[in-house]
Amino acid sequence: MKKLIAILAIFSLGALTVEAQRGPRGPQMSPEKRAEMANPEKRAEMMTSRMAEKLELSDVQKEEVYAIHLENASKRQAEMEARRAEMKAKKADMQANQKEQHAKIEAVLTPEQKEKFIELRDENRDKMNTIRDARTNPDREKIQQRRRGNRGPGGRR
Repeated sequence: MKKLIAILAIFSLGALTVEAQRGPRGPQMSPEKRAEMANPEKRAEMMTSRMAEKLELSDVQKEEVYAIHLENASKRQAEMEARRAEMKAKKADMQANQKEQHAKIEAVLTPEQKEKFIELRDENRDKMNTIRDARTNPDREKIQQRRRGNRGPGGRR
């Protein structure tokens, strides 16, 4: 049993080490690197050179593999742009529906209720902004603990 636990611990540490050496991805990636990866030609070139190095491809093979990679990267680029445009349209539609709904609700409320409704809406917006900002905040763990009701490393309230 102890051997199994030791093997699992070693394997886990190895996997974490490999992942740490891959470099930042997503929001942590530098804007220059992100722009470079967005270019289909550059992406195809990088993938082809990696394959050529590992598989020792001939010049003819490199050209054919590059053409395949470029075709695939261009298709994916077009799909991503279409998806982005679709998401923007959906977002605009949702915002318009929400404004319409709020206008209908406000028409039903008294002036005092309207004020309170707007106040509650602003509070909810502030909460959501805090949560969104917590994702990129260096003190993210502290914010999450506060939200969960923890007072810190000592435990719960």
